[in-house]
Amino acid sequence: MDTELIAFAGVSLLLSVTPGPDMAVVTRNALAHGRRGVVLTTTGIALALSFWISATAFGVSALLRSSADLFFGLKLIGAAYLAYLGLRTLVDSRHQPADLLATAPPPAPAHAIFRQGFLSALTNPKLGVFFVTFLPQFVVPGQAVLPRLLELGLVFALIGWTWMIAYGLMVTRIRAFITAPRVRQWMERVTGVVLLGFGARLAAERL
Repeated sequence: MDTELIAFAGVSLLLSVTPGPDMAVVTRNALAHGRRGVVLTTTGIALALSFWISATAFGVSALLRSSADLFFGLKLIGAAYLAYLGLRTLVDSRHQPADLLATAPPPAPAHAIFRQGFLSALTNPKLGVFFVTFLPQFVVPGQAVLPRLLELGLVFALIGWTWMIAYGLMVTRIRAFITAPRVRQWMERVTGVVLLGFGARLAAERL
Protein backbone atom coordinates (compact mmCIF):
# COMPACT_ATOMS: atom_id res chain seq x y z
CA MET A 1 0.00 0.00 0.00
CA ASP A 2 1.33 3.43 -0.95
CA THR A 3 0.90 5.24 2.36
CA GLU A 4 2.57 8.39 1.02
CA LEU A 5 0.04 8.58 -1.81
CA ILE A 6 -2.85 8.12 0.63
CA ALA A 7 -1.47 10.89 2.84
CA PHE A 8 -1.01 13.08 -0.23
CA ALA A 9 -4.61 12.48 -1.30
CA GLY A 10 -5.86 13.45 2.15
CA VAL A 11 -3.89 16.69 2.25
CA SER A 12 -4.89 17.46 -1.34
CA LEU A 13 -8.56 17.10 -0.44
CA LEU A 14 -8.15 19.42 2.52
CA LEU A 15 -6.36 22.00 0.40
CA SER A 16 -9.03 21.72 -2.32
CA VAL A 17 -11.89 22.54 0.06
CA THR A 18 -10.07 25.58 1.45
CA PRO A 19 -11.51 28.86 0.10
CA GLY A 20 -9.28 30.56 -2.43
CA PRO A 21 -9.35 32.52 -5.71
CA ASP A 22 -10.47 29.52 -7.78
CA MET A 23 -13.30 28.73 -5.39
CA ALA A 24 -14.43 32.35 -5.54
CA VAL A 25 -14.60 32.18 -9.35
CA VAL A 26 -16.54 28.90 -9.23
CA THR A 27 -18.93 30.40 -6.68
CA ARG A 28 -19.63 33.52 -8.72
CA ASN A 29 -20.17 31.60 -11.94
CA ALA A 30 -22.32 28.98 -10.22
CA LEU A 31 -24.58 31.73 -8.94
CA ALA A 32 -24.72 33.53 -12.27
CA HIS A 33 -24.78 30.62 -14.75
CA GLY A 34 -25.89 27.54 -12.81
CA ARG A 35 -24.54 24.09 -13.63
CA ARG A 36 -23.27 25.25 -17.02
CA GLY A 37 -21.11 27.84 -15.30
CA VAL A 38 -19.77 25.27 -12.84
CA VAL A 39 -18.67 22.80 -15.53
CA LEU A 40 -17.09 25.42 -17.79
CA THR A 41 -15.24 27.20 -14.95
CA THR A 42 -13.89 24.04 -13.34
CA THR A 43 -12.77 22.67 -16.70
CA GLY A 44 -10.79 25.84 -17.30
CA ILE A 45 -9.21 25.57 -13.86
CA ALA A 46 -8.30 21.91 -14.44
CA LEU A 47 -6.58 22.76 -17.73
CA ALA A 48 -4.50 25.46 -16.05
CA LEU A 49 -3.59 23.08 -13.22
CA SER A 50 -2.33 20.55 -15.75
CA PHE A 51 0.04 23.23 -17.06
CA TRP A 52 1.43 24.01 -13.61
CA ILE A 53 1.76 20.32 -12.73
CA SER A 54 3.59 19.46 -15.96
CA ALA A 55 5.98 22.39 -15.56
CA THR A 56 6.65 21.39 -11.95
CA ALA A 57 7.24 17.71 -12.75
CA PHE A 58 9.74 18.34 -15.53
CA GLY A 59 11.48 21.17 -13.68
CA VAL A 60 11.93 19.32 -10.39
CA SER A 61 13.05 16.10 -12.08
CA ALA A 62 15.70 18.10 -13.94
CA LEU A 63 16.80 19.60 -10.60
CA LEU A 64 17.25 16.15 -9.11
CA ARG A 65 19.36 15.04 -12.03
CA SER A 66 21.64 18.04 -11.53
CA SER A 67 22.08 17.74 -7.76
CA ALA A 68 20.63 15.51 -5.04
CA ASP A 69 21.61 18.13 -2.44
CA LEU A 70 19.58 20.79 -4.23
CA PHE A 71 16.61 18.47 -4.28
CA PHE A 72 16.98 17.84 -0.53
CA GLY A 73 17.17 21.60 0.03
CA LEU A 74 14.01 22.07 -2.01
CA LYS A 75 12.17 19.61 0.22
CA LEU A 76 13.29 21.52 3.33
CA ILE A 77 12.11 24.78 1.79
CA GLY A 78 8.84 23.08 0.92
CA ALA A 79 8.27 21.98 4.50
CA ALA A 80 8.89 25.54 5.70
CA TYR A 81 6.57 26.93 3.04
CA LEU A 82 3.73 24.61 4.08
CA ALA A 83 4.17 25.76 7.68
CA TYR A 84 4.07 29.38 6.45
CA LEU A 85 0.86 28.69 4.55
CA GLY A 86 -0.63 27.23 7.70
CA LEU A 87 0.28 30.29 9.78
CA ARG A 88 -0.92 32.66 7.06
CA THR A 89 -4.24 30.82 6.78
CA LEU A 90 -4.76 31.00 10.53
CA VAL A 91 -4.01 34.73 10.56
CA ASP A 92 -6.34 35.37 7.60
CA SER A 93 -9.12 33.38 9.28
CA ARG A 94 -9.30 36.04 12.01
CA HIS A 95 -10.86 38.40 9.49
CA GLN A 96 -14.37 38.04 8.19
CA PRO A 97 -14.29 36.85 4.53
CA ALA A 98 -16.00 38.89 1.84
CA ASP A 99 -19.57 38.04 0.85
CA LEU A 100 -19.28 35.93 -2.29
CA LEU A 101 -22.98 36.26 -3.04
CA ALA A 102 -22.57 39.99 -3.65
CA THR A 103 -20.14 39.55 -6.55
CA ALA A 104 -21.98 37.29 -9.02
CA PRO A 105 -21.13 38.33 -12.62
CA PRO A 106 -23.67 39.04 -15.38
CA PRO A 107 -24.52 36.36 -17.98
CA ALA A 108 -21.64 35.50 -20.33
CA PRO A 109 -20.97 33.17 -23.31
CA ALA A 110 -19.41 29.74 -22.74
CA HIS A 111 -15.90 30.68 -23.89
CA ALA A 112 -15.83 33.64 -21.52
CA ILE A 113 -16.85 31.51 -18.54
CA PHE A 114 -14.22 28.88 -19.42
CA ARG A 115 -11.58 31.59 -19.82
CA GLN A 116 -12.34 33.00 -16.36
CA GLY A 117 -11.57 29.67 -14.72
CA PHE A 118 -8.50 29.05 -16.86
CA LEU A 119 -6.94 32.47 -16.28
CA SER A 120 -7.77 32.43 -12.57
CA ALA A 121 -5.52 29.39 -12.07
CA LEU A 122 -2.97 30.06 -14.81
CA THR A 123 -2.11 33.59 -13.64
CA ASN A 124 -1.80 32.63 -9.98
CA PRO A 125 1.98 32.43 -9.33
CA LYS A 126 1.34 30.95 -5.89
CA LEU A 127 0.29 27.73 -7.61
CA GLY A 128 3.72 27.38 -9.17
CA VAL A 129 5.46 27.93 -5.83
CA PHE A 130 3.03 25.58 -4.12
CA PHE A 131 3.50 22.69 -6.54
CA VAL A 132 7.28 23.04 -6.58
CA THR A 133 7.42 22.85 -2.78
CA PHE A 134 4.51 20.47 -2.12
CA LEU A 135 4.77 17.64 -4.64
CA PRO A 136 8.42 16.67 -3.90
CA GLN A 137 7.54 15.98 -0.26
CA PHE A 138 5.83 12.77 -1.37
CA VAL A 139 8.60 11.41 -3.58
CA VAL A 140 9.97 8.35 -1.79
CA PRO A 141 13.73 7.70 -2.08
CA GLY A 142 14.43 5.31 -4.93
CA GLN A 143 11.34 6.24 -6.93
CA ALA A 144 11.54 7.54 -10.48
CA VAL A 145 10.95 11.26 -9.87
CA LEU A 146 9.21 12.36 -13.08
CA PRO A 147 6.55 9.59 -13.17
CA ARG A 148 5.93 10.05 -9.44
CA LEU A 149 5.47 13.82 -9.73
CA LEU A 150 3.12 13.40 -12.68
CA GLU A 151 1.16 10.81 -10.69
CA LEU A 152 0.89 13.12 -7.70
CA GLY A 153 -0.10 16.01 -9.91
CA LEU A 154 -2.81 13.96 -11.59
CA VAL A 155 -4.21 12.89 -8.22
CA PHE A 156 -4.22 16.49 -6.99
CA ALA A 157 -5.90 17.77 -10.16
CA LEU A 158 -8.58 15.06 -10.08
CA ILE A 159 -9.35 15.68 -6.42
CA GLY A 160 -9.45 19.44 -6.97
CA TRP A 161 -11.64 19.19 -10.08
CA THR A 162 -14.05 16.75 -8.40
CA TRP A 163 -14.36 18.99 -5.36
CA MET A 164 -14.91 22.11 -7.43
CA ILE A 165 -17.66 20.39 -9.42
CA ALA A 166 -19.34 19.12 -6.24
CA TYR A 167 -18.92 22.47 -4.51
CA GLY A 168 -20.28 24.41 -7.47
CA LEU A 169 -23.36 22.21 -7.65
CA MET A 170 -23.86 22.60 -3.89
CA VAL A 171 -23.70 26.36 -4.30
CA THR A 172 -26.61 26.24 -6.72
CA ARG A 173 -28.67 24.40 -4.08
CA ILE A 174 -27.52 25.55 -0.63
CA ARG A 175 -25.65 28.70 -1.51
CA ALA A 176 -26.61 30.62 1.62
CA PHE A 177 -24.89 28.05 3.86
CA ILE A 178 -21.85 27.01 1.83
CA THR A 179 -20.84 30.61 1.04
CA ALA A 180 -21.49 31.94 4.54
CA PRO A 181 -18.44 33.90 5.76
CA ARG A 182 -18.52 32.10 9.12
CA VAL A 183 -18.43 28.66 7.48
CA ARG A 184 -15.54 29.67 5.22
CA GLN A 185 -13.70 31.15 8.20
CA TRP A 186 -13.77 27.82 10.07
CA MET A 187 -12.65 25.97 6.94
CA GLU A 188 -9.61 28.26 6.82
CA ARG A 189 -8.82 27.65 10.49
CA VAL A 190 -8.90 23.87 10.21
CA THR A 191 -6.71 23.96 7.13
CA GLY A 192 -4.24 26.33 8.78
CA VAL A 193 -3.73 24.03 11.75
CA VAL A 194 -3.27 20.96 9.55
CA LEU A 195 -0.81 22.69 7.20
CA LEU A 196 1.22 24.04 10.11
CA GLY A 197 1.47 20.62 11.71
CA PHE A 198 2.22 18.93 8.41
CA GLY A 199 5.00 21.39 7.58
CA ALA A 200 6.54 20.94 11.04
CA ARG A 201 6.49 17.14 10.71
CA LEU A 202 8.13 17.25 7.30
CA ALA A 203 10.82 19.63 8.53
CA ALA A 204 11.58 17.33 11.48
CA GLU A 205 11.90 14.35 9.13
CA ARG A 206 14.41 16.17 6.91
CA LEU A 207 16.67 17.29 9.78
